[in-house]
Amino acid sequence: MYHSSCGGTLAGSAKMSEMSSVDSNQEHLSQSDPSPSPNSSSSFELIDMDVSSLYEPVSSHWFYCKVIDSKEIWIPFNSDDSQQLEEAHGSGKECNERVVPTDGGRYDVHLGERMRYAVYWDEPPSEVRRCTWFYKGDKDNKYVPYSESFSQVLEETYMLAVTLDEWKKKLESPNREIIVLHNPKLMVHYQPVAGSDEWGSTSTEQGRPRSVKRGVENIPVDIHCGEPLQIDHLVFVVHGIGPACDLRFRSIVQCVNDFRNVSLNLLRTHFKKAQENQQIGRVEFLPVNWHSPLHSTGVDVDLQRITLPSINRLRHFTNDTILDVFFYNSPTYCQTIVDTVASEMNRIYTLFLQRNPDFKGGVSIAGHSLGFIRNY
Repeated sequence: MYHSSCGGTLAGSAKMSEMSSVDSNQEHLSQSDPSPSPNSSSSFELIDMDVSSLYEPVSSHWFYCKVIDSKEIWIPFNSDDSQQLEEAHGSGKECNERVVPTDGGRYDVHLGERMRYAVYWDEPPSEVRRCTWFYKGDKDNKYVPYSESFSQVLEETYMLAVTLDEWKKKLESPNREIIVLHNPKLMVHYQPVAGSDEWGSTSTEQGRPRSVKRGVENIPVDIHCGEPLQIDHLVFVVHGIGPACDLRFRSIVQCVNDFRNVSLNLLRTHFKKAQENQQIGRVEFLPVNWHSPLHSTGVDVDLQRITLPSINRLRHFTNDTILDVFFYNSPTYCQTIVDTVASEMNRIYTLFLQRNPDFKGGVSIAGHSLGFIRNY
């Protein structure tokens, strides 16, 4: 027993000496091994994370284009409509087939076409853009969004500049204009200006730079909140004589938009608590246009035959506006006006119920000038 125990003790001591030598060799190898330690690799990862964390994806907002006095003006959708458009845009491959109602259901946006169509009346469609980058010149009152494709190019260039910390990047726009990204706060758009010398030769020089902004939060623009979904009352607005409805020669659609804006402002200022508690909804105003159907019957062609060529603007105003009073007093066209207003109201109301099947509110009729007499 003792021998065996002694032998066992010697064997154990031998094993202990071997293990200690192996440990010392491992310590020696670990000290001489040039490979980085886990701590050093994690430090590199932290550096990379710090560099990449400087870049944040740009926030987008949806705009539509209106042509006013032969000039394009880009108007932002309200916050709720823009969010709905963004959600539909990111819904997948079928997003191009989506139709999103906006502006209280009065306009539909076809995402695939990037166009905005009026629902209840005839109006030229408006272009729609998902906007992220904007520019503005010295003579421009508002910022103009770049196209979606070029905005993506700008965003990719901006991301590389931020990540690699390499600025003064130059890009060429589809119009062969130069955009320079100096730093995150200074980005300019150079527009070439063609000039000619005394010999008639043309030279291209860079004019005053335009300001370039990234993200809608960096430009001065008013973005309104959304409208309440609940509609408590519907008002049909019938216009008076002529296509213009006020001294600024605005159309019935533009004037009705003012009614809607005043009504929504009253809800926010005088009935804010009731609106937040969803105790009340909003009032919807829809225009009833009878002037265009009346003058599309061929009566304008007959009037043009007997209209003298002198004082062209005055005679055109007379034929297009003042003669509506005589049309209403005539037995031939009076019934045409009455039938047009009635059929237009029925058409709009039927379409309104199709788009708002839960509507249980009342309906009123408002009129201006000859429209009031017609309603009476």
